[in-house]
Amino acid sequence: MKAVVAALLLLCANLGIAQVSSHGETKAGLAYPESEAVAAWRALASGYVRKALKDQTLDKDPVLNARIDAVMAAVGASVARLDPRFAGSGWRAILIDGFGRGAAAFPGGTILVDAKFVRNLSLSDDELAMILSHEVAHVVSGHASEKLSFMAEILGKEKVPTARTALAEFFAKDSYAADFMPKARMQEQEADSLGAVILFGSGYDALKALKVFDKLADQEARNNLRAGQDGDSHDAAHTRRLAVAKVIAELQRLNFSHHQQ
Repeated sequence: MKAVVAALLLLCANLGIAQVSSHGETKAGLAYPESEAVAAWRALASGYVRKALKDQTLDKDPVLNARIDAVMAAVGASVARLDPRFAGSGWRAILIDGFGRGAAAFPGGTILVDAKFVRNLSLSDDELAMILSHEVAHVVSGHASEKLSFMAEILGKEKVPTARTALAEFFAKDSYAADFMPKARMQEQEADSLGAVILFGSGYDALKALKVFDKLADQEARNNLRAGQDGDSHDAAHTRRLAVAKVIAELQRLNFSHHQQ
C-alpha cells in the first residue's frame, strides 16, 4: 500500500492536485475564500436534496444505496491518503431518480447521482468508482471556486460581492455557461486525469472501471450525441477512455517500479 500511495502522490504532484491552502485561504486567482465558496455550493446541493424529498425522488433501494455508500467510502479514503486537506472529510453520495445529470459534485463532500443513470448503464462497483472518483476530482481541484471567480472576473466583484451572488448570477443566463465552456472542458479533462489517480488508490479494478466509457460511447451513438453538444463539456467517451487509460498505465508502471526497488 505504501508503494501505491507513493506512486499516486508522485503523479498527483505532476497534476497539481492542490488548489487552496490547508487553512482555506484564497489561492491566487480565486475571487472568494474557500469557506465562502463551499458554503454557497453546499446550499445549492441542499436545495436539490430538499426538492428531491418534496418530490419523493430520493432513491430508496437499499441494495443500490449500500453499494454506492461502500464505493463512496473507498473513493473518499483514497482522496484522504492523497491530500491531507480531505483527511477528515465525510463524503456522501445521494441517489436521486431523474436528477438529470449522471452525477454532480459539490464542495463540502456531497455528490448527487442519478439513480436512473446507474441502472440504465448497469454500472458495476468498479464503474461507479470511476464516476465518483471523477466527481470527487472536481472538488479536490477547486473547479467550483474557479467558476465563481470567472463570474467575478467578467461582471466585476462589485456586482457579485459574495460567492453566493456569483453562483446565482452564473445560473441566471445560459450565456454565462457558454462563455465558460472552454474552461469547463479543461476542467473535465483535469477531473478525468485526477479521477484516474483517485480510482487507482481506491482498491477497485481500474481496467474494469474503464468499461464505463464503452457504455457511455454506446449511449452517445444511440442518441447521436457529439462531444460538446447541448452544453456538454465532456470530450467524447472514447477520447476520455484513452486519456484515463494512459494515466492508469503510468500509475501501474510507477507502482511496479516501487515494488522492484
